[in-house]
Amino acid sequence: MDQPEFATILNASQSGSAAAPLRLLITLDVADGCFRFEWRKADQAQPIARAQLRPGGAFLSTILALELELELDGRTEQDGCGSRGTLARALTNRLRQRFPVSAGALHANVLSDIDLGPAKAGVPWVVPLPEGDAAWKWLARELQHFIRLLEIMAHSTEEKARGHAAARALASQWLQTSFKPPLGSPPPAFAPSQPAGLQLRVTLHMVRGFIQFDWLQSGRPVATGRVNCVGEQELAWELKVDRRHELTVSSDQPRSIHGSLQAWLDRFPVPPGSLSVSRLVPSASGSRISRIDLPVGDLGSPPWPWLEDEILAMAEAFGDVPCPAPVPEQFDPFLASVLERDRVRLLRKEQKQAEAQARQREAMARLAEERRDRERRADEARKESKARKATETLTPSVPSPAVQRPPLPPVPVHIHLPPLEFQETAFPLSSLRNYQLRERAALWWVSNQSDDLLCLPHCRIERLEFQLRTALRVLGPMRGRALLSDEVGLGKTIEAGLVLKELLTRGMVKRFLVLTTPSLVDQWEEELSDKFGLATSTTNHAEARADWQRFWRESPGLIASLHTLKQPAHLELARQVHWDILIVDEAHYLRSRESQAWQAVSALPRQFLLLLTATPVQNSLEELYNLVTLLQPGQLLSPKEFRARFINPKRPRQPREPEELRRLLAQVMVRNTRANAGLQLPPRRAETVLFEPNDAERAFWQQWETEFRERLAQLNASQASLWGRLLLQAAGSSPAAWREALEKFPDRSAARAWREQAPLEPSWRRKCELLQPLTRGEGGAVIFTQFLRTQSALAESLRAAGIETFVINGATPAPERQPITEEFHRRGGALLLTHSGTEGRNLQFSHCLANFDLPWNPMEIEQRIGRLHRLGQQHPVRIFNFVQAGTLQQHLLEILQEKLNLFELVVGETGLVLGERFSSDEFAEEVLRRWRESEGRVGEAIAGLGEELAAARDAYGEVKKLDETLFEKDYET
Repeated sequence: MDQPEFATILNASQSGSAAAPLRLLITLDVADGCFRFEWRKADQAQPIARAQLRPGGAFLSTILALELELELDGRTEQDGCGSRGTLARALTNRLRQRFPVSAGALHANVLSDIDLGPAKAGVPWVVPLPEGDAAWKWLARELQHFIRLLEIMAHSTEEKARGHAAARALASQWLQTSFKPPLGSPPPAFAPSQPAGLQLRVTLHMVRGFIQFDWLQSGRPVATGRVNCVGEQELAWELKVDRRHELTVSSDQPRSIHGSLQAWLDRFPVPPGSLSVSRLVPSASGSRISRIDLPVGDLGSPPWPWLEDEILAMAEAFGDVPCPAPVPEQFDPFLASVLERDRVRLLRKEQKQAEAQARQREAMARLAEERRDRERRADEARKESKARKATETLTPSVPSPAVQRPPLPPVPVHIHLPPLEFQETAFPLSSLRNYQLRERAALWWVSNQSDDLLCLPHCRIERLEFQLRTALRVLGPMRGRALLSDEVGLGKTIEAGLVLKELLTRGMVKRFLVLTTPSLVDQWEEELSDKFGLATSTTNHAEARADWQRFWRESPGLIASLHTLKQPAHLELARQVHWDILIVDEAHYLRSRESQAWQAVSALPRQFLLLLTATPVQNSLEELYNLVTLLQPGQLLSPKEFRARFINPKRPRQPREPEELRRLLAQVMVRNTRANAGLQLPPRRAETVLFEPNDAERAFWQQWETEFRERLAQLNASQASLWGRLLLQAAGSSPAAWREALEKFPDRSAARAWREQAPLEPSWRRKCELLQPLTRGEGGAVIFTQFLRTQSALAESLRAAGIETFVINGATPAPERQPITEEFHRRGGALLLTHSGTEGRNLQFSHCLANFDLPWNPMEIEQRIGRLHRLGQQHPVRIFNFVQAGTLQQHLLEILQEKLNLFELVVGETGLVLGERFSSDEFAEEVLRRWRESEGRVGEAIAGLGEELAAARDAYGEVKKLDETLFEKDYET
C-alpha cells in the first residue's frame, strides 16, 4: 500500500476537493478505543476523507503516542504525535490546514458500548463545543488528555485495551460521570472469593503522596490497593490480587471517590473493628520517616466517610504532581534516556506553572493587603485631621515660647600641611571637613580618570588605536552605556573586554554578566580568559547545570545564552542579582520590544550596559529605538515623538531628520569601519581537492547509502538523527572513523557486513598522498579533522612518509599546547587539530589550511579559518578542502562555496547570514533530512538548500548596505 508522507502537498484532484470549507465530525469510539474523523462537503452525505487516531506503542509515547491513519481517494497516509505538550496541538493544526473547516462546522460526539450517564449504548451523544478557534484548542487539549490517560495505563501490553480504558475514562469526564462498571456488566477479570475474617490496614503516605490498602487474613496478604494522583483532578485506583492488576480512573470529586472506594469494599468487606490506620510523616530532622497510628475507634462508626475525606485531602495536596510513565528495564537505554528527559521536562514545566500561579496569588493577596492598609491609614488620617480641626476651633492656639539653647563651644582644629608650590584649592583647608572633602575628591578623580587605561599592562592583546579610543569613549562621555556597532571582524569583543577589564581594575565593577547566542558562549569564555585573564562560569559547564541557583547567585563573572535567560526560572534567579555591568552580544536579537529577549534584558538590574551588534537596523528605525531605550531611556524621546519626528511611514528605513538623529545617536553609539581603522587583511583563496574513487568503491558507497536509508527508517526519530549524522560525516572523514562508528550501530549484523565488504583503502591512500605536498611548503600546513580516529590515522600516515607531525586535541594537557604550537612554528611540517584542540590557538604565522574533512556546521568551518586569517597575518591564506567525488560532502561543499560564499565572508558574518533560520544543529538536521528524502538524487536535494542559503545571503547584504548607508563615517572614534 502506498503511504506517502502526511505533509505532502495534495495533487490537483485532491486540492479541488479540500479547497472548499468542509464539515468535520469527530467521534470518540469507546468500544474501539480511538477517535474517528469524517470530513464531508456541505452538500454531500458521503465523507471525502476518513481518519482513525489510535494509541501508539506503550513505551514509545514520547515519540509516537498516537497514530493517525488517513483514508483519502483510495489510499492511506500515516501521521502521529508524541506525548509532549505541543505535539497534539501541532497534529490538529496539520489536520486543520489540510482540510479547512467552515466556522461552526466542527462537531463531536461520544459513541459508547455501555450506558454512560446520559449517553446510551450504541447511540451517539453530541458533545457541545465552543465556537471558532476555541473548538480546535479544545480538541488539542482533549487529545493531550487522552495521551496522559494512555500513559497511566501503560502496564497493559495491548494497545486496544489501553485505548478502550482511556476512551471510557475520557468519555466519563465529558459526560461528568464517574468511571465504574455499570450494573449487569461482566464481573472483573479476577473476582476473588470473599473470605471471612478479613482485616484492612490503611497507610496514609504523606511523603510520597499515596494511600495504600492491605487486606489480610490471618496475617497473610489477600489483596493490595493503592490510590494516587495522576494529574489535575484525576485519581488512579490500582488493585493487585495474585500478581494480577486492575486499574480504574476516577475524578477527585467526593461522589466519584465514594463510588470507587465502595467498589473495593464490596469486593473485600471488612468489619469496622478490623480496620487499622497509620500515617507516614517525615521526622523533625527530615532524615527518616515516622509511622503514627491513628485511633480509628474515636472516629465514629462507620469510619469510611472519614477515609474518603483523607483521600480527597491527598488529591488536593498532590493533585498537581504528575505520575511518571513506567519505563521497562529491558528497554533501549538510548530511548529510555530520551523518555526520562522528556518526563523531567514536563514535570519542570508543570512545576513552573504551579509556581507562577502561586506567585500570582501571593501578589494579588499582597496588593489587596496593601490596599486595605492604605485605606485604613487614609481613614485614620481623616479622623485625626477632623479631630485636630475640632480641637483648634474650641481651643485657641497659643504659640509656645522658643527654647533658648546655649551655643556649643568651638573646637580648635590645627592641620599642619607641608609647603606646596602652586597649590590650587577649590576651598580653603581651614577645617577637618574641608580636608576630608578634598581627599575624597582627589581619590575619586584618580580612580575615574578616562585619559588612560590602567588595565593595559594586564591584557594580552594587540593594542589597536581605534579599539583603545572606543574603550576610553565608553568609559568617559558615555559613562559605561554604549551601543558598539563596529563592522564585522573589527573586534567588538575586544572593545567590550577592555571596558570590562578597566572597570574591574578601577574597582567600579565586581559582578558582570555576558549574554550571547548558544554557539558563542565557549568563544566568549576563551576570549576573556586568554586575552584579559578573567575566569568565568558559563551555562555550558556541568557545575552550572547541576546547581542553577548557585550559578546565578554566587559566580562573580557569568556567560550565559539569551535562550537560557529567557526561560522563566532562570530569569527569576537573574533578576534577584544586581549586575554591575551587563554585556549583550548579537544585540540585534533585541530589536523587537515585544520579544522575550528584550523583556528579559530590560528586567535585569544593572549599572553599566554594552550592546554589541554589527547590524543595529534590519527592517525599521524602530528597532534602533528599542536598542537605545535599553541604554538610555528617553534619549530618543518617547515612542510617539520618535515616530512622528524621525520615521517616514513610506520609507521606514530612512530618517526624516538625519542630522538630528545622528547628534542624538552619537551620545550612545560607536561604529568603526575598516576605512577609519586602517585594517586590511590579506586575501584568502579556497581550493577544492577532489579525488575520484575506483569503480568498486563507488559501487559500494551507492549500495551502502541505499541500505543505510532503509536501516534508518526502522529507527525512531532521535536515533535516526544521531546515527544518520554520525555515520555520514564519518564516511566523509576516513575509513577508520567510519568503521569505529559502526561498532555501536544498533543493527550489528548490517554493520558487520558493511565493514567486511568496504574496499576503502585505495581512496584513503590517495587522499593522504594529495595532502603531503602541502606540508612541505613554507610555514607548514595546519590540518583540521573532525574525528580523533581520523587524526590518529592521518598522523601515522604522515610520519610514515617522513613528515614532521604535531598533534593537539582535547586530550592534550593545556600546559603542553603552546609549546607544541611554538615547535611547529619553528620546524614546520603538519599541525593536526580537532575542534576541541583549537581553543586558544592563534596560528596567524601559518598561511596554509587544510580541511581534511567537512563539518556540517558552517560556523565551525569559519572558526577554523579564523585561527589563521586574523590580525597579524602577513600572507594570503590558502584553504584546501578535501572531498571525494560524487559524495554528499562534495554537494555540501559546493553550496557553501557558491551559494553562501563561506570562504569569502569576513570571519563572523556566517552567523549573521544564517541568522535565526539555521542554528548549528538545525543546519545539520536539514542536510540529513534532504539526504534521506533524496532517494539517490542527493545533488538535487542539496541544491534546494543552496537556494535558501543564497536568499539568506542576499537578505544579509541588504541589511549590511542599509547600516552602511545610515551609519558610515558618522560614529567613528
